[in-house]
Amino acid sequence: MMTIQMGTLSQTRSLLFSCLLTALVVYTLSTRFSSPPRGFVPTSGYSPELGRPYAEDEEVIPHGISVFKPDGYKKHLVLPRMSNEDVSWLTYLPPEMMITPKPYIVDADLRNPPVGAMTTPINKGHEVLVYLTYIIEHYDHALPDIIIFVHAHSATWHNNDLQLASTPVMLLEMNYLRVLRHGYVNLRCHWQPGCPAWIRANTTETDINKPEEALFRKGFQELFPGEKMPDIFSTACCAQFAVTADTIRKHPKERYVKWRQWIIDTELEDSVSGRIWEYLWQFVFPGPERLGSLEERATSCPKEHVCYCDGYGYCFGGEREYEAFMAQRRKANDLRSRLQLAEEDTEAVMDDWRREGMDRVRAEIKELDDWCEEEAVRARIRGKDPKMRKLELGSEFSG
Repeated sequence: MMTIQMGTLSQTRSLLFSCLLTALVVYTLSTRFSSPPRGFVPTSGYSPELGRPYAEDEEVIPHGISVFKPDGYKKHLVLPRMSNEDVSWLTYLPPEMMITPKPYIVDADLRNPPVGAMTTPINKGHEVLVYLTYIIEHYDHALPDIIIFVHAHSATWHNNDLQLASTPVMLLEMNYLRVLRHGYVNLRCHWQPGCPAWIRANTTETDINKPEEALFRKGFQELFPGEKMPDIFSTACCAQFAVTADTIRKHPKERYVKWRQWIIDTELEDSVSGRIWEYLWQFVFPGPERLGSLEERATSCPKEHVCYCDGYGYCFGGEREYEAFMAQRRKANDLRSRLQLAEEDTEAVMDDWRREGMDRVRAEIKELDDWCEEEAVRARIRGKDPKMRKLELGSEFSG
């Protein structure tokens, strides 16, 4: 049986990633609460979308500032954590957001649990056991309007790239009206990994990139006995999402109890059982727009630009403009990786020709980074205006 341990590969990767981003995230959020938002667009230019020029004194919207109006809905934030895991980032969530943290300690000594701590009956199934335990314990009378399920780390590779890969930034900037409209919303905007067609449920071939796939059919049949299984299951990774209380209550409490017991009893390793559920949540919680067919119920892959604009207020003007932005961002990152390899090549002769070439690459990276930064600023300014969001989103507009 595989349990959640600080030494697992996934947590090690998250920990390393957190170390790289923590300083930046802390600085950003400290500024958000210690001083009024301010800043200026670094360049000027004409914006046909806004119908006026961008002036140099245009207000920048810092990370951690929502462009959406306060929603007034009560929320719970559910997260699994180790007893020695730092979740101090929860203090960044202000009272006016009406978010009550619900951290569950997965490795607590159940013979002598910490006073007042929420715990799970066993440490198994990664985040799944915590999510189901919360639902079972709160189902009857304690579910708020919206429930958010996340991991404990403050920064990780599978958070949204444009939001510093930061969990608190995502929560602070989120449009919770989108959750109320759809009933279920994956917090991650980027399709890879997970979309558009990820789990081939009927395959018997083993894919080292998704070991759960070959055993998905077995898991589904045990969890949903007698139900027809779709061929494809797709949603952006990695089991961080928000749902409404009404969506949760579409299933009877007894079903969540059975699903949790499956996690407790299964002989599958955590790397398989947890990741089977990673691509089942959208099937368990289908929104009204995904009830047309079994295939639609198994897939939740909103377009990335829609997720960013409607979900977080980053509006680039449309899908084409967003894809152009991301292409430039990928180009900058690719050049950065190649430059790093060149700098680490100790066997290469560092002559004038090589130095000049590397300097040209650095200059190109800076130019691309500056352009991307300016476009991201413009996207936030555009996203602040409900009319501009509606113009870009059309029927996808949630408010």
